[in-house]
This record gives sequence, C-alpha cells and structure tokens, in this order.
Amino acid sequence: MVNRFRKSYVQKLTFALIPGRCILCQSPSMRELDLCLSCEKSLPWLGNCCIRCALPLPDNHQHAQCGKCLRKPPAFHSCITALRYDFPVDRLITGFKHQRKMHHGSVLAELWLQRCQAQLGTKPDALIPVPIHWRRRLFRGFNQSLVLANDLGKALDINVLHAISHPRATHSQQGLSAAARRKNLQRAFRFLADVDIKGKHLVIVDDVVTTTATANTMAAILARNGAARIDIWCLARTP
Repeated sequence: MVNRFRKSYVQKLTFALIPGRCILCQSPSMRELDLCLSCEKSLPWLGNCCIRCALPLPDNHQHAQCGKCLRKPPAFHSCITALRYDFPVDRLITGFKHQRKMHHGSVLAELWLQRCQAQLGTKPDALIPVPIHWRRRLFRGFNQSLVLANDLGKALDINVLHAISHPRATHSQQGLSAAARRKNLQRAFRFLADVDIKGKHLVIVDDVVTTTATANTMAAILARNGAARIDIWCLARTP
C-alpha cells in the first residue's frame, strides 16, 4: 500500500515556497503537513486498546478485548484508529464536520494513514463511507465520511463503494446513550440490492466511533448480504 497521500507537483512546490501553517498553534509547520511536529506529538494518541473495537484499556490489559466485545462480539472484525476523541482532536473534527474546514479532515486523515499503515493487513476490496440522510447532507453541504473515504481510497488505491443508504431521518447521535443510539438507528440504513459484496473484505469509514452502534449496525447489514469480513477505519475513538 502507498505510505502517504499523493501530493501533486503544484502542492509540493507550494509547500517548498510557503511552509505549511500549523492548524493548532498557527506557527509555520516547516514540512508538507499543516501541523507542526510539537503539536503532533502532543495529540491524544490512542495507546493500549481493545483489539476488536479500539476502546481504550488500562495498560495491564495488553492484546485483550473489552468486556462488551467479550459478552457480545460485534459484527465487525476490527476497528483501526490512531487518536482518542479528546482535546484538541475533538475541536479539529468539529471544525471539519460542522464548519467546513476541509483541511482539518485532510491533516487528520494523513496522520491516521501514517500511524495506522502497519495495522491494515491485506488490502480490502472496498471502502464503505457511513451515509447520512439527504437533509443533513444538504444542511452540512457534504458527507464527512465520504470525504475521508475518498481521501483514503485515493491514497491506498481502494475503490469507494456506496452499498448502504440512509433513507430515514434520525436524531443526531451526539449526546445519546448507547441504548438510545441503537434505538435511533433502527431501520435507519438500507442495503442497496444492486451492489454485489458477496465474499468481499469491506471497510466502513467514519470520522468518530463512540459506542460502535452505527458501525455495528452497518456491519451487520453487510454481513447479512454476504460480506466475508468487515473492518472499521475512523479518525478517533471516544474513551
């Protein structure tokens, strides 16, 4: 797999002439990334975590699954992420998602790729962005998961596949309990019957995984329709 985002000659020349500016401290980043090394090192990087859902775990629980995954294994095989959803990552994702600061998403996606490259294993057949209802997309102007899937797909040469739609408007998942999130997602997603995923290795792409309710609902739908393996790739995991 490719080990970083492909930058055009124009982009490389621009960074050479005008150093990137850090999206956190606003100082020159002095490299081909709008994030300085000092701020990158201070980010809340994910340490020891559940090998199934990436929930942060105490350091004395190495290579283990969390209690929730042991009690009821999710429909997906693994969740690959690099960051905890803590300050300032939460601020960057909010800027990307709700304020259309697209460069925040690009920086986080590149950091994800650099940190998670070794965990990716075999190349999946396709990336599946988490869909959003058309009203929310109209209000927001874009689907952040689709933007991330397109960026990662181009960097890793993986097709982006639209296999699931979001036909029913739902309340925002933010602030809901795990049980409320699951109830909110009932009948929210629909598999697109004309898409053939039988025997394929698929990856669901999202910005943040909180309770895994969305990812698990989608993974169960994909599994019922013949997918052989489903993984989750996300920018950050909520502690």
